Amino acid sequence: MKLYTIGELASLTGQSVRRIRFYSDKGLLPPNIRSASNYRLYADADVARLDLIRALRDAGVGLAAIEKLLRSRLSLRDVLRTRLDILETEILAKRRTAAVLRATLRVPDPAANDLRRLWTMSRLSNAQMRTLVETFVDRIAEGAPIDDDWRERMMETSVPDLPDDPTEEQIAAWEEIATLLEDEGFAQELRAETSAFWTDALDPAAYQDASLKTYEVVTRAVDQDLAPDSAEGRAIAQEWLRTSARAMGRTPDRAFIDWHIAQYDKLSGRMGRYRELLAQLRGETVTKAESRAWSWLNDAMKAAVPA
Repeated sequence: MKLYTIGELASLTGQSVRRIRFYSDKGLLPPNIRSASNYRLYADADVARLDLIRALRDAGVGLAAIEKLLRSRLSLRDVLRTRLDILETEILAKRRTAAVLRATLRVPDPAANDLRRLWTMSRLSNAQMRTLVETFVDRIAEGAPIDDDWRERMMETSVPDLPDDPTEEQIAAWEEIATLLEDEGFAQELRAETSAFWTDALDPAAYQDASLKTYEVVTRAVDQDLAPDSAEGRAIAQEWLRTSARAMGRTPDRAFIDWHIAQYDKLSGRMGRYRELLAQLRGETVTKAESRAWSWLNDAMKAAVPA
């Protein structure tokens, strides 16, 4: 069996004598035997063992994990899987940090509070953001008889998620959403509208069914370039007024039309912005199709029931 002194092992592997001695003292590379003069002697198997230690150390694996692997208390797969998981977490953290720095540098004259604000927002976890949304929904639903199914749908369509590797635009969208959710004025505005909509006379399922059917019809009308004040447009508007008023227990009169138009104006404001921000975080293309459809319907309602 070929044996090597620690100096020969260092020359053979390109590692320093000091490093090999360190591994040996830690029990990671015990000498195969010792000479009569008490010199450490290593075999060919130790050369392979030292190469493995170096590869694992270069990959960032800790000495404790290497020691368990060499003593067969962990498999190589387990060690590498653990290290890969840690490394990927570190990479994502660095990418997120870079995104925060880029977002801060987009401010014309960044100050410490700009960096602190963006850094705080980027560190807000998805779980914490969900809690913000839940609190917000509770605030706007206060006093309104919202059923559990509708509330759950509202939650699922309103909760944002910050990607693991966000762009600076997504970092900014994340911050803006958190700001909206903590805006008491925004909450009061939606609370008032929710209370007006969610009355004891409301049939939620009927209203949702009417909304979906009307949206499909209006989308086709927009695609066909039908004018809102055409006979077809007025007929679509009248059917929407009839079905939505019936679902809400109201009368499809001028006051009801004004209410619909006011709802659209409000939802196309800050609520519309919220939807745009959600789309950015989800990597979706923000389109104006939905806005165009409801704008067309509002014009059709105005034509159907003149002031």
